[in-house]
Amino acid sequence: MIRMLKKCGLIAALTGVSFSAVYSLAANAADSEAGSLLKRKSVEETILEKLHKSRPEINFGQPRPSMIEGLYQVQVAGGPILYVTPEGDKFIAGEIFGIQEGGFARLEDPFVVEERKKIYSSIDPKQSIAFKPKGKTKAVVYVFTDADCGYCRKLHSEMHAYQENGQEKPGYNDLGIEIRYLAYPRAGIPSSSADKLISAWCAKDKQAALTNVKNDQPIPSASCDNPVAAQFQMGAQVGVNGTPALFMPDGKLMPGYLPPEELARSLGI
Repeated sequence: MIRMLKKCGLIAALTGVSFSAVYSLAANAADSEAGSLLKRKSVEETILEKLHKSRPEINFGQPRPSMIEGLYQVQVAGGPILYVTPEGDKFIAGEIFGIQEGGFARLEDPFVVEERKKIYSSIDPKQSIAFKPKGKTKAVVYVFTDADCGYCRKLHSEMHAYQENGQEKPGYNDLGIEIRYLAYPRAGIPSSSADKLISAWCAKDKQAALTNVKNDQPIPSASCDNPVAAQFQMGAQVGVNGTPALFMPDGKLMPGYLPPEELARSLGI
């Protein structure tokens, strides 16, 4: 503002315009800049207002500019990211891919990844149910899991060496990957899936209880002060909309099952 006044004052001296007129000009310019900022804020408010009016039962995150110029992104809790027009009247749901030589590459917003990394680093490992390698742990992956999900059971069945097409293959733990489970009952809370997960988290031997759940074997019903609801909310916050969902150390969220060797390659080990 001071720089603007000095510049306008110099113009006034050269042209004979009064300083009061210069001040008015500079003030109007500052007001215009402030108005522009307010306009950007009002875009976000407009988007949220229209989304809430359309679907008041859905929990929408705060809109922010997306990687696609002209669109804003809004994370749906437990759902996809929406790419919304500034008017809040249209959106696209899905993923962004970069068009590169040799193929397409899935892109994630660096801001979202950084926010996830903060959440990842804040997780208390003691609140997870961990399956550790016998030797050195080379990488840690948090896995949001459900009690009744088929691919969750497949992932768990490959924790250690397993057979595939008559060949023995190394499991996650064999490759140095520590799997730390977080609860994500897809049916929500309360539900029978949530009850199974709560019973596993409250069991004396959590690993054995969760393994039994994955094998569709009954476990004793139990209750205690548990993290299942908090982890379910965390999953929604970071964008989980299905299980298993692999929460990586670099902040990326990989939806779905990955075979042990493929996960190891993704982790660079």
